[in-house]
Parts: sequence; C-alpha cells; structure tokens
Amino acid sequence: MLGVVLSVALSACAPGLAANPRYATDAGAHPQGAPQTSKQAPGPPAIEAPKNDLSWRDCTSRVFGAAAVDPIPGVTLDCASYDADLDPINGASGSVSIGVVRAKSAQTPADAGPLVLTTGSDLPSSVQLPVWLSRAGADVLAQHPIVSVDRRGIGMSGALDCRDLFDRQEMFEQAQFQSGDDPVANLGAVTMTATTSCTDTIAPGDSAYDNSHAAEDIERLRTTWDVPALALLGVGNGAQVALAYAGEHPNRVARLVLDSPLPLGIAAEAATEQRVKGEQAALDAWAKQCLATNCPLGPDPKGAVDSLLTAARAGNGPGGASVAAVADAISTALAYPQGNRVDAGNELAAAIADARSGNTNRLNNLINQAETLRQTDGQFVNSCSDALNRPTPDRVRELVVAWNKLYPQFGTVGALDMVKCLNWPSGTTPKEPHDLKIPTLLLGVQNNPIVGSEGVAAVAATAINAGSSNRRVMWQGVGHGAAIYSPCALPPVINYLKTGQLPQTDTYCPA
Repeated sequence: MLGVVLSVALSACAPGLAANPRYATDAGAHPQGAPQTSKQAPGPPAIEAPKNDLSWRDCTSRVFGAAAVDPIPGVTLDCASYDADLDPINGASGSVSIGVVRAKSAQTPADAGPLVLTTGSDLPSSVQLPVWLSRAGADVLAQHPIVSVDRRGIGMSGALDCRDLFDRQEMFEQAQFQSGDDPVANLGAVTMTATTSCTDTIAPGDSAYDNSHAAEDIERLRTTWDVPALALLGVGNGAQVALAYAGEHPNRVARLVLDSPLPLGIAAEAATEQRVKGEQAALDAWAKQCLATNCPLGPDPKGAVDSLLTAARAGNGPGGASVAAVADAISTALAYPQGNRVDAGNELAAAIADARSGNTNRLNNLINQAETLRQTDGQFVNSCSDALNRPTPDRVRELVVAWNKLYPQFGTVGALDMVKCLNWPSGTTPKEPHDLKIPTLLLGVQNNPIVGSEGVAAVAATAINAGSSNRRVMWQGVGHGAAIYSPCALPPVINYLKTGQLPQTDTYCPA
C-alpha cells in the first residue's frame, strides 16, 4: 500500500543554509560536533515515560498487514485508544475516540519516554508508522518507543463515513464525466451535498476537526500520561498539528521535529500551488531517474505520462479512469515509494507502460491505493477544516486555465481540488508558537509531491519569531518525509532526541 507557495516575505527573514553545510552521504550521517552533556543547565525538558499509561493490546500483525509491510523481527506494535473532548475550544459537549499505536523493540529501554508521531490528515499515522519502521525508523526504538496518533475521524480514530458512494466517487474523479462545460460548477454541486452530509454527521463538532483541535487531542494524551512535556515528530500536515500544539502549549514541548512542514497560516491557494510545484518537481526527478536506469518507458518517460494524462482528460483513460484518478495515482506513488527508489520508480514506469499497451491492472492498483490512502471521508473533513482563505469559484476557474499552462501535468487537477472545500465552514488560523524555549529541528524534501519544498523556510522564520533556534536537514530525493524515506536524514533526528541539541550545521542528504 505504501512502501506512498509560501515563498513570501517570511522567507526573506528566514535564515539561509548555514555556511559550509555538511554534505551527508548515503552511508548515513553522524552527530555533528561535540554533543552537549545532559547535565548542562538550563536545557530542554527530559522526555519522560508515562506515569499513567494507556491500556495497550498487541496488534503487530494487524497494523503491519494494513500497511502492506512485513513484520519486523523483534518489533512489536500495541494499539490503544483514549477519549478526547469533542470541542474544548468552543465548548461543544461530547467526545471523540483517538486511536494510537505504540512501537517497541527488544532494545527499547523500559523507562524511556515516547516519541509522538503524527502525519495529520495526509494519511493515517498508524499506516505511516510501520512503513517508517520497515525502512530506518526502527533505529529510533533503541532509545524511545514511538507512539503514532491518528487524527480524529481518520484511521483508528473512529474513521468517518459521511459521504454516499456516488458523492465520494464523483469527488475523486472531480466530476469529470458529468455533462456541461463548467467543471467548477459540476464539482461544486457535488461538494455542496457532501459538505452538508458530513457536517450533519459530525454535528455539533462541525468546527472541531482542524489543526487546533488535533493539537488538543495530543494535549489530552499528555495529560493522560501525566508527563510534563512531549517529544513531537510531525510530518506534512502533522507538522502543522505539532506547530499548533507548540503555539498553545510552548512549555509542554520537550522536542520539536518538523518534517516537510507547512506554515500554520498558509492560504489554500498558496498551499495547493506549492503542492503542485512539488508534484511537477517529483515527476521531473523521476523521469531523469527513469532515463538513467533504462526504465520500461524508453527515452521519453515524461512524454509517456503526458500521453496517458491527455487520454484520460479526453475520457479515454485506462479502464475509464478520470484524469484526476491517474494524476493522484502517480503523485501518490512518488510520495510514498515502496522499496528502494530505483525499484519503486521502475514499478511506476511499468504500470504506465502496461496501461499504454492496454493492460491496466498495475495502474488500477495504484489508483485504488491512492483513493484508499488519501481520499477518505475523515481526510475530506480534516483537510477542509484546515483550508484557510479559500479562493472563490471564479478564482478557481482562472487558476484552471493559468495552472494548466504553468504546470501541465498536475495544474488543472490541483486547481479543481480546491473546489472540494469551498462550501466547508471557514476555520481560523491556529496560534503561532511564542516564547518557545527549545530548539526546533526542520527537515525537508527537495521533490515532495504532497507539500512541495518551500514550507521549510517559512517555518524556520516562525521558529525564529518564537525564540527557537533551528537547523535544517534537506533531502534531495523524491517522497513525503525526509526522516521516513532517507536513512541519511534520521541520525540528526536521533541525536536531537537524545541530547536536545541541534546539529552544528545544516545537513544535505543526497537522493
């Protein structure tokens, strides 16, 4: 299943990469400089073990199986849940169930405090965790257990079911096969029905599924555990959740690792364009790799993708698939590669080559995986709750034309994606962090098809404004999450968790 623009004035006040940044190698990075001793005071808070733990039950086989990952010898996964207030911010009564998964190994110290992982609404954290463990993430377990937290309504957190099958499919296909020549109006009509159905389903919590409420769900976990502070690793939208947590609870953060982040106040149009730029960059990088490895698409891999998308746009997609379904399948395969990068890239190339010759089995599998992974009702509710300063329908119509020229493979699909949230109740920007007394470790990916690569600079400025020093670890590969998919990016994270100290320089990791 998995292995799956804000370039504004803020970036002007963000620091450039440090002078003489260390260039890492594929063999992995090592701690930079002499580490500070844990006895130094003042220092970051300790990562403490829970005083009151949850009721864990073994779920190793189930969780690894759901992520299509083979179990790892010596690694056990335990599942639990806890109740969080439905809307502590606005005072609505009721509660929601939050699902969590804990990973431990035989080397994990019994008295070690956990690292809390969230991927937000990008995909269930409980699905990303076993994938990370199957790559390099299990190295973290030598120091800390990892506890993944699913956002409310997603994965193990009481997954939502609020759209009917027709609306769900029409939204996935962006209503391409409806009559009429106004795709914005067609998709908008479907979205209106879906929005009404979902807000009715979650009432009175129709404003309780945004980043701020996801942050309060993590705070409920901290108070349940009765620990003074948490070590947080947020990836993608999960980085926004972690930032929102730091904004509301700056003194409750022991470590803050933000991987592939977006700033909290980014507008929907800017966030979408940043994503589309990332999709284009990822496609370009994949095409170059494809050529270098003699992949099944011959001398023009990008041309083959163009041909497939053009056919789908004209209603002749593989197996009748829409252009949105094909584009999402490609970007999801690039974002969440299965296996090593060459094999994963060649597998995508083989799927495209097969589809062009009439065999749609592999591509249909990728389409189904993309829909299952990224298009659930809970993700619709959460991502729309987070979408700020949305464009008008007329602005989307302008962007459909403009982005089709600027970003030929993904621009139109990206512009139409914004229609899905136009009818959702407007949200508010979470509080920015302030008086943050711990350093922040930032990670980014040069070719990220989920959030692009520009958020790191903006979030660095946010950290500085909050009084937090920062360092960056930049991976020059393709995927969503440097710590997840680059073994080179993980040692700086492990050292930061251990010491609370940042690397002395920024770090580059090669593709």
